[in-house]
Amino acid sequence: MRPPRFLLLVLVLVSGLAALGCRSAAPEVIPRALPTDWLTRSPFAFEQLVLERLPDERPTRLALAERVELRHALAGPVEGAVRAAVVLGRSRTRGAEAILLERLEARVPAEARSADAGDVVAAAALGRSARLARYAPRLAALASGPAPHPDLEVRVECACSALDAGRSEVIPFLLQVLRIDTWDGQADARDFEVTPTTAWPRTRAAEALSRRAGVPVTYLADGPIGARQDEARKLARLLGR
Repeated sequence: MRPPRFLLLVLVLVSGLAALGCRSAAPEVIPRALPTDWLTRSPFAFEQLVLERLPDERPTRLALAERVELRHALAGPVEGAVRAAVVLGRSRTRGAEAILLERLEARVPAEARSADAGDVVAAAALGRSARLARYAPRLAALASGPAPHPDLEVRVECACSALDAGRSEVIPFLLQVLRIDTWDGQADARDFEVTPTTAWPRTRAAEALSRRAGVPVTYLADGPIGARQDEARKLARLLGR
C-alpha cells in the first residue's frame, strides 16, 4: 500500500531540514582578512589595505588565527600595536572589540611617551562601536574608578568614549585634566601624575566636554593661562559642575 501523498511531503521536508541541520553544524571557515605582511607594509600601503579589506560601513569577521596574532601585536612594539588596534576597531565585531577591552583592562603602564599609542587607539575605537553603551561602564571605570588606567592619555581617551555614551561620572576627571597648569588647578587633589607634555590630553578633554555641553570647541591648549582657565570654568558651569 502506497503512503498518502501528504505523508511523502512530510518525509521530504523532514529529510531536507535534517540535511540543513547537518550543514549548519559544520564549523565555519573564515578566510583571512589580512595578508601575512600587514605588519611590515609601508604606512600608506597599510592604510590602503585597511580601507580595502575592512570597510567602515560593515563588520568584517576575523579568523581565529588573526585574532590571536592581533592580540599579541597589541602587547608588542608601538607601531604594531597601533596597527592591531586599527584592524580590531575596523572589524566592528564583538570578538575584536573584546580583545581591545581586554587590553585596556590589563592597565599596562607605558614605558615611554609614545608607547601608549596602541592603547589610545583601542579606547578611541571602542568609542566608535555600535556596542559603546555596553562597554561604557567599563570604560568609565578605567577613567575615574578606584583603579583607573595608569597612563593619562589612555585614561583620558577612555573617559571621552565613556562620556559620549552618557557616563557623566567621568566629567570631574576631565575637568581636572583641563585645569592642568592653571591657577584653579593648583587646588585639585589629582590621582594622576602631571608631566610637561599634556597638550594632547587637555585638548581631548576639551573636545569631549564641549561636545557634551553642546558648544563649539574654543579651548586652546597653548593659549594664555587665564584664557585656558576661563574655558575650564565655562565648561564646568555649562555641565553643572
